[in-house]
Amino acid sequence: MKVLKCLQISFIYIGAIIGAGFATGREVMLYFGDGGMLSGIVAGVLMGALCGLFLLSAKSYRRLKYSERKSVRAVFAIIKSILWLCTLVSFVCMASGCEEIIENTYGIKNVGLWTGIFVSVLGVCEMSVMRKLNAVIVPMIMVLLFALSAKSDFSFDSGFRAERVLGYCGMNIMMGGYIIAEQEESFSLKQIIFISGVTATIFALSIALVYNVSCDFRNFSMPVFEFSKLHDMKAVSGLIIYLAIFSTLIGCSKLICQENSERKIPKAFSVGLLAVFALLALRFDFSTLVAYCYPIIGYVGIGYTVFTLALPFALRMFDGKARRKTIKSTSRLCERS
Repeated sequence: MKVLKCLQISFIYIGAIIGAGFATGREVMLYFGDGGMLSGIVAGVLMGALCGLFLLSAKSYRRLKYSERKSVRAVFAIIKSILWLCTLVSFVCMASGCEEIIENTYGIKNVGLWTGIFVSVLGVCEMSVMRKLNAVIVPMIMVLLFALSAKSDFSFDSGFRAERVLGYCGMNIMMGGYIIAEQEESFSLKQIIFISGVTATIFALSIALVYNVSCDFRNFSMPVFEFSKLHDMKAVSGLIIYLAIFSTLIGCSKLICQENSERKIPKAFSVGLLAVFALLALRFDFSTLVAYCYPIIGYVGIGYTVFTLALPFALRMFDGKARRKTIKSTSRLCERS
């Protein structure tokens, strides 16, 4: 088993999902602040399990993607267009969040703009570039979270609310599922179990660490930052926030550029498009964008997850029906002859 390749898949999935909300602690507190750490841990495990299920469905996804039937390709094109649009919206949200958070926290302007432009260039690079970047970024975030958490007294909250678990997964899953589906590789069952296990462990642990440092500051807009201020570790929290946003922006950029490339759109246009939207992101308030856009992205994510996971079963039923039809036709021909 190629462990490095499996870890890279896990890291790009994680990197595509974590973002400004997660890294600031606001998202974790919003969903699990009154639901308990256990709810967050279960959500992390479920996100890892979904990663494995997406990998199991990848073969069916590719079959649909390269189908010779025009009707199937038309339906698939509509689905991809919706995902493309939601990914572009996520890109704008993350660029806006990066700009607002870094400027308000550290007084540095235009970080969101230049980061957006930079990742738009990375988006037209090979997927291997994204894999290598996330293979560095995700472990760095984990190390920094451990460094922050070491300053607090760890306490386990066993409260559990199932609806918060499902809500969190629904809101975050679209980008992760989309980016896994676009991996043009096949994995053995052993590899899929390994990737799913690693992803579940990292997610669950990350949520627990963020919850631990955020729970005393749950009423603040950026609990992680408030904790770091108290312990003179603002630079650490700033780096966590920036790396988390950066990793999500890379995922958005890569998916958009890859989709454009499949439609024969020039790379220069894709870079220019994302650069323009990075500039437009400065015009929007991050909180307003999140309030309006995230619920829609959440519903799309749930729909896409159901579609992807049901796809193998639907294709199996279709194949069975086609085989029975072929057998009947062959039997009739034999009877006539």
